[in-house]
Amino acid sequence: MSDLITTPQECIAYVDRVGICSWRKMAKTPSFPSLEEATPWDGHMLTLQTWFWKDDLHIEKRLYYGKLLDSETPTFVSMAWLPVFIAAQGDNDPYTLYEKGRLSQMAFEIYEHIERNGPTPASRMPWRRGSHQMHLIALERCFLITKHGLTGRTRGTYGYLWGKADTFFPEAFDTAAKINVADARERIRLHLGAHGVTLSAAETAKKFRWATE
Repeated sequence: MSDLITTPQECIAYVDRVGICSWRKMAKTPSFPSLEEATPWDGHMLTLQTWFWKDDLHIEKRLYYGKLLDSETPTFVSMAWLPVFIAAQGDNDPYTLYEKGRLSQMAFEIYEHIERNGPTPASRMPWRRGSHQMHLIALERCFLITKHGLTGRTRGTYGYLWGKADTFFPEAFDTAAKINVADARERIRLHLGAHGVTLSAAETAKKFRWATE
């Protein structure tokens, strides 16, 4: 097919069109838009061909890249839809989330470290024992932190500089503050439906881990 995505520019156009997509196909939600289904590659070749797209296009602020669905499903969000997804998250005050038990103590300490010290490589976070990635993903999913840059592009140096999401995407957060949470969630549900992903309000909230209390 001649319309398959093979360049970063075509990737941006695709994400702009669908609003949000996963990097790889989602077995449990096969109708969810994915970069994999829109390219001529899959598996290892998809990773090889598109590896730096996810980082460069995010750092250039041409799209958002992060794990918004689960730890195994990286997603891309268009800049136009980013404020809507931020608004749909609801209260993302780290202190409130921690008090409500929606952030672990380790995740909260990571956020505080970044807040005090600015963008920080993962290797310099105040880690304890246990999984590191799960705490970063929890903060990323709440739009508290995001990738600000790379520590290197070669084996042994490759990694991310993690910083506050609202300082990296200030305009998106300003716009999100003007969007009602319920309206944002319904807009997302209807938009996904227009692209073949039929979910109820409860199913959409579960997929994106939105608090419903």
